[in-house]
Amino acid sequence: MTRKNVIWLTLWAGLMFAGLSACANAASEAGGLPTLAPTMTALPPVVPTDVPAADPIALPPVNWDDLDPFRAAMRPAFAGDIDAFATRNRYYIQARLTFEEGVALLRGAQRVRYTNRSADTLREIVFRLYPNLPALAGRMVVYQTEVNGVPVETALAERDTALIVPLETPLAPGDSVEITMQFSVAAERGMYASYGAFGYQREVFSGPEWYPVLSVYEEGRGWWMERATPTGDAVYSESGLYEVFFTAPENFVVVMSGTELDSFPAGEGMTTHHIVSGPMRDSLVVASPILGKTTDYVDDIAVNVYYWPGGEVAAEQVLRIASDAVRIFNEQFGPYPFAELDVVETFNFTGIEYPGMIIIADRVWKPGDEFLETATAHEVGHQWFYSVIGNNQVDHPWLDESLTSFTEYVYLREVYGEKRFKDATQSDRDWYNYYKGTGAPDLPLNLPVAAYDDSNYGVLIYVKGPLFYLELERLLGQERFRAALQLYYQRHRYEVVTSADVLRAFEDATGEDLDAIFYQWVGEFEGLDPAVIPNERAQAQP
Repeated sequence: MTRKNVIWLTLWAGLMFAGLSACANAASEAGGLPTLAPTMTALPPVVPTDVPAADPIALPPVNWDDLDPFRAAMRPAFAGDIDAFATRNRYYIQARLTFEEGVALLRGAQRVRYTNRSADTLREIVFRLYPNLPALAGRMVVYQTEVNGVPVETALAERDTALIVPLETPLAPGDSVEITMQFSVAAERGMYASYGAFGYQREVFSGPEWYPVLSVYEEGRGWWMERATPTGDAVYSESGLYEVFFTAPENFVVVMSGTELDSFPAGEGMTTHHIVSGPMRDSLVVASPILGKTTDYVDDIAVNVYYWPGGEVAAEQVLRIASDAVRIFNEQFGPYPFAELDVVETFNFTGIEYPGMIIIADRVWKPGDEFLETATAHEVGHQWFYSVIGNNQVDHPWLDESLTSFTEYVYLREVYGEKRFKDATQSDRDWYNYYKGTGAPDLPLNLPVAAYDDSNYGVLIYVKGPLFYLELERLLGQERFRAALQLYYQRHRYEVVTSADVLRAFEDATGEDLDAIFYQWVGEFEGLDPAVIPNERAQAQP
């Protein structure tokens, strides 16, 4: 998620900051802090009425051993990465998008092959139904589930956001199970909840996590079933391979995480799009009859920009920004492995990231808009730090958001030079110092979203966080810092990381003992040298 939308929506929301906005604007006029951006007035979310179950979709058998189709979604040099996913999360999905009485309806079915990669024997599998989160305000219903071809009774938890699938035969370590589901998803026309990620407006349907998503099993903790707060990102998932047959009206452009192999008529004015992915954590679909498209290439990566009528000039600028960001981040962090990256104009509030795809708000889709550039560069940075390297965004948001906010600095330095880079970093220092000067709590970075309140999440994760990486770069030097980030990226591609993984990569790459500075900025976490924790804190540990 773009840093500034969280800052504007959270930093100024609490009671403590009721008067801070006026102070900030006054400081801005005096040449200090940047001008406060306008807040949004969201339409009230409307939960759609129940959708009658359609006739079940008869899914064909899936040859889980056939990995060749997915190689088309990768750059040729990374096609071999697919082989490691022979026993990882696999999805085969058929879905049909229709529009009925002002409601966008997705009716679908999926076969999912899950392999137990833990050391524990599992007695259930958990899926997340993300559209049921209050922040998204849609409705997802799973109305038929089979395990290895046998119908089972599932259970809902966490206010219908977690679906528990019982296993009659426990799943031993290394074993696999096939789960088949029939499901529907609904979004009312005009719905605009939270950051506008999910909804149906202006003939555009935007559907993040539009299918039941496998949750993450953590040894010693069990299945992750936490409900996210509206402030941060909601998704925590592992990388997997997707094969999707998505049917939509024939005049619609369909953009989805992954690569379209082909399309063919489906009758009744509909077209089916055959889409596959590389190792991706989740999937977004945007479908609309109004989208135009422009494309450029960075080496063998297709950068596609989809825009609304009238957005052609801004689209050319977005294409340049996104292409520059891909080129720079390839050089600075490590190569982007997928064959394409899609940027789509939608009705969201500012910008949001998804694997292989980002969305940017129509309200900032204007030629020369400075925020348009910042949002695009930031969301492209998430392709490295959220998409390829994943983390629990609900419990450890700093792992992707803080580092991605640092990628903005990298982009500005490479495109515009040292002055623009120093201006941006000084602006963030001003924000952070001003925040601390109010007496607000300077919390550590390694906390869950829920541990921050509405007035400090944005400034701590999106401003303090990148300043921590800036301090590491100053301490280590630019070359050693870059080598550490490259090691981190190469070591953890397609995996889920913890705070200790960041520390180990930086220490292994540089030979430095960095526990103390990590504790100073990030706080306590498993894997940190306890010697750096003050005695009174260490004695309080269980």
